[in-house]
Formats: sequence, structure tokens, C-alpha cells
Amino acid sequence: ELANATITDMQVRQRDVAALDAKYSRELADARAENETLRADVAAGRKRLRINATCSGTVREATGTSGVDNATGPRLADTAERDYFILRERLMTMQKQVEGAQDYIRTQCTKQAFYYPEDT
Repeated sequence: ELANATITDMQVRQRDVAALDAKYSRELADARAENETLRADVAAGRKRLRINATCSGTVREATGTSGVDNATGPRLADTAERDYFILRERLMTMQKQVEGAQDYIRTQCTKQAFYYPEDT
């Protein structure tokens, strides 16, 4: 009877851990897909990265005779844009790993171990 209860407890815990893993793996895959969609939208010009910056320089008209200065808008260099998306993906990965570990600790490690009556 005790052996069956122990086996049942272990099976329940294994099922719970598998469900946690599936949940956070799915959330991470969704976050990565969202990041990749955003990356593609930025690359295609459908969306833009907003940068809170000012430009110190101006661009003169090509003729040079009008004397009108056109301010250039701030834009990330291609390598900085790529690095932004890499960093964003790594942060999402880290966040899901931490959330998964916290959930595992909360639901599995703090769960009372199987009670053995002869231990009392």
C-alpha cells in the first residue's frame, strides 16, 4: 500500500513537472515567434523602432544653393538593430527560464513530501 502511494505521488509530480515544462516551452516559443515577426516587420518597413534621441547634425540639400537644412531622423545602425533583437530574444529566454524555475520551486519543492506514517 505504501509503495503504491509512493509510486502514485511520483507519477503526479512527474506529470506536474511535464505540464510546467510544456507551458513555459510554449510561452518561450510564442515569445520568440513574436520577436521574429517584429524583426521582419522592422526589416520590411512595416514597423519602426522608436528611439528617444536627438540628432546633432543636419543634412544640406544636394544643390547646396538653397541653404535649407533638413534634420535627419535618428536611426539605429544595422548592427545595432540586429543586436537589439538578439538582446530582446535573450531577455525573453531568461525571463521564461526564471519564471519556470520559480513555478517549479513553488509547486514542487515546497510541496510536502509523501507522508510516511511510520516516520512519526
